[in-house]
Amino acid sequence: MVGDGASCHFTQIKLKHDITMKQQILKTIFYPIVLGILSQTALGQSVKDLDFLIGTWEVEETLYPGTDREYKEKGMRTCEYYLMETFIKCEAETVVSKTGKKRAYVYLINYNKWEKYYQAINFAHDYPAYSHQQWYLDAQKKEIRIVMPQNAKRDRFFRSKISFKNPDRMIWEGWQSQFTEAKDWFYVFKDVGVRVK
Repeated sequence: MVGDGASCHFTQIKLKHDITMKQQILKTIFYPIVLGILSQTALGQSVKDLDFLIGTWEVEETLYPGTDREYKEKGMRTCEYYLMETFIKCEAETVVSKTGKKRAYVYLINYNKWEKYYQAINFAHDYPAYSHQQWYLDAQKKEIRIVMPQNAKRDRFFRSKISFKNPDRMIWEGWQSQFTEAKDWFYVFKDVGVRVK
């Protein structure tokens, strides 16, 4: 009986040791993998992933390219972290080539963790309404796909794409569609930014 009790006690200790060993294996192998995946997901959901925007850019914007309405705006855009680095603020001042009119506008960009997209709000000094854009980052293609369900006037759709394959040159192109049955998309702007610093 005594031997059986000791054997039973030894079996319990060995069982506890095996369980502890399995837990340790899980902690040392499985947990880091899971945490790594979670941290990569979390890192992919941060305004810091748009770090390539930070800096000063010389910009040339071509509006309605290839049409009789085409005109250009040239100027500077500066992007920096804002509000405890939870936003990126991009401010620009440009001059309209045809008229010499000065323009100023700003984008405020952050990650909306509830809706799972980057949101950008755009204000301009010479226009009373603002636009709300949804940005979707494709880090592998080095592109941001942008949709604006409606423009500030609520009379058309916009979509655009920012390409940042070259870290010192950013190309932003946009298309619009009127509310028609055909839903044709018209090329409405090309913005080329060259990094100054």
